[in-house]
Amino acid sequence: MLGSALYALVRRDILIMWRYPLNTLGAILGLYALFLLVYVGGRSLVGPGFGETLGALIVGFFLFIMGNASYQSLAGLFATEAKWGTLEQLYLSPIGFGSVAVLVSISSLLVTFAIGFVMLGLMLLTTGESISLDLLSIVPVVVLALLSTLGIGLLLGGATVRYKNVSSIFGLVKFVLVACIALGPASAEVFALKALPLTQGSYLLQRVMNENVRLWEIEPTQIAVLAIVGVVYFLVGYVLFQYCTDRARSRGVMGHY
Repeated sequence: MLGSALYALVRRDILIMWRYPLNTLGAILGLYALFLLVYVGGRSLVGPGFGETLGALIVGFFLFIMGNASYQSLAGLFATEAKWGTLEQLYLSPIGFGSVAVLVSISSLLVTFAIGFVMLGLMLLTTGESISLDLLSIVPVVVLALLSTLGIGLLLGGATVRYKNVSSIFGLVKFVLVACIALGPASAEVFALKALPLTQGSYLLQRVMNENVRLWEIEPTQIAVLAIVGVVYFLVGYVLFQYCTDRARSRGVMGHY
């Protein structure tokens, strides 16, 4: 049953992208324009020395795109369902509302990978930069890194069910994620920074894509820290999601907007 539900969600996400091509194209072009703004502005301000940090910018932007999409999708879906008055139907799903939320997160993660790699290709073509694209190393690191943002997405999804409109928080979270990604290299020296979402993932992804380090060449403790941080964020987000939805149900505001 869970497999069928996940298939249906992935198929729905793909159909939405396919049936609304202008919206999909607009989203990709908007991200590309943002990258061009950073890229051109950086070259103008820094000059020739900007090329030394170009690889880090591409990897960081790649991770930001996927992290941003992975936490917004769940809360955005619940906000839309609440507006349409169909949120209670999801709550009454035979697989459970919590399972629906997790499967939506997984579905968004798969779609996010597609958008992220399209953007990665555009960034490499634009800059002429060369980085390692070893998918066997990149995919596991990104998946473990995005567990933390999926946990944030579950938290915001629960807050959306309870408080209905929390879109203003999205912008704040976006700035926090940018800061966490930027702190990735510093986490190699300051262990406490590894507890922040995406920070350890940013550090390891830089090593994999810019330094051509393979997954099996990374210290097991580094992978363990990445996995533990991601799982903790995900579990905390799930628990808070369940708490918020239970509060919404007890107050009788599950289907209200």
